[in-house]
Amino acid sequence: MEKPLSLSLRYSAGIAGDLALLPRLFTFLQRLQAAEGQGALLLDLGGSCADSVWHCRATGGRSALIVLDGMGYHAANVEGALDSDSRARLAQQVTLALVDRHNHWGYRRASGKEVIVALRAVAPDERLQVLLEPAASTRLDGKILSLAAVKSGQVGEAVVDLRGAPRLVSATVHEMPTDTPPNPSIAGAVEFVEAEARYYQRQQAEG
Repeated sequence: MEKPLSLSLRYSAGIAGDLALLPRLFTFLQRLQAAEGQGALLLDLGGSCADSVWHCRATGGRSALIVLDGMGYHAANVEGALDSDSRARLAQQVTLALVDRHNHWGYRRASGKEVIVALRAVAPDERLQVLLEPAASTRLDGKILSLAAVKSGQVGEAVVDLRGAPRLVSATVHEMPTDTPPNPSIAGAVEFVEAEARYYQRQQAEG
């Protein structure tokens, strides 16, 4: 039986500035990758920061996104989360694609097929388009893939067969076990980001 030419996507949403969650989430993502034997596009569907969280306010919403970049995420929904100044500053710091209603991101596989990650359909062409906003369910409408909403501490996963017309192979929501240990490297990245946020906080208080 011919193996499908598949693309795996794993994604989070609603982190809401919980930086302590991210070192554990990274460990969980590594376990999922090891169990399934292949990498995946890592995406965040939005809500990575919250105005009520001190480091989100101090950094203009950049703090959690910087850590997601360190975790190897490919793209994140930043619609409404960053003002123009914060977006410009963050774009100079990360390789993470910052997706909003005006900006999408293209991922090209070795096969030459391109995947477009966007908030809305951007072109009726031969590419698979992934909509980076939480949906009621994971579904593939023609070449438009919607991803089911997940909660903080969950990882959504979708696998799409890209032979010919795209076909949704599976859709799963994984619950991160409560005893998942934190990854030391990402814990260090969190400490760095929090230290930077304290610096910005002091500047704002003095300014």
